[in-house]
Amino acid sequence: MKIVAHRGASGERPEHTLGAYELAVDRGADGLECDVRLTRDGHLVCFHDRTMERVAVDRLPKGEAIVSTMTLAEMRQINVGTPEEPAEVITLAELLEFYQDTRRENLDVHEEWAGSVSRELFIETKHPNRYGPRVEHTLNETLGKFRLDDDPSVRIISFSPQSLVRFTMINPRLRRILLRREFQRMVHPSLEAMGLVGAHGVSIAKARVRPDIVGRRNVDTYVWTADKEDDVRWALRHSVDWLATNYPGRAKIWRDDELEKEFRRGIA
Repeated sequence: MKIVAHRGASGERPEHTLGAYELAVDRGADGLECDVRLTRDGHLVCFHDRTMERVAVDRLPKGEAIVSTMTLAEMRQINVGTPEEPAEVITLAELLEFYQDTRRENLDVHEEWAGSVSRELFIETKHPNRYGPRVEHTLNETLGKFRLDDDPSVRIISFSPQSLVRFTMINPRLRRILLRREFQRMVHPSLEAMGLVGAHGVSIAKARVRPDIVGRRNVDTYVWTADKEDDVRWALRHSVDWLATNYPGRAKIWRDDELEKEFRRGIA
């Protein structure tokens, strides 16, 4: 099971800031996750909410700081860090540059087994928004500039089936994961939905995971967002592929401890 830093190490640093991603790498995260939204002047930024109100250090007028109506320069005038350590919104391009640099450093250290240490990247498209398919087209163009538009370590994730269908049509080479908050009342509905949108995996909120889904052959499973020890250990025991967490350092410790326990039980 791989540990994915949800918006970076967002339990310890302000989410989606460069500092959060730097700490995630320092903590040994196997993957990085981000949300992307499109600004008025066409930049993909790493940002979760529709507005900047929740993460801004200073109080903002309600309903005015809407990401899709702001330029990148306007967003960067707002502190999304802390009063002591100000931080600005980062673009997806800046995160990709950081991601590439950390992967190169990793490969330099582990050249003899480089194929097994590539850090993964999960990019979530946020919908609905006023720009519709421009998000997916801009995302693919941005990935292409970094030669990541056919990289097996990059995955596109979304709650929007339409977003995954669009991206499949734009670039079928990248793997895709359908995000779900819960299962509806039908037989393996998320598996059926995966087939409809051409997704390779399914992601479920940790409180609603069905053990009969995780660990299935040919179904990648991504569970979010697990910050408690019991949830991390449960996910490992049920063969979850990726676990998204706000605390990648401690999640990695719990995972590795559980792996050691399983190993000891296996040789007992």
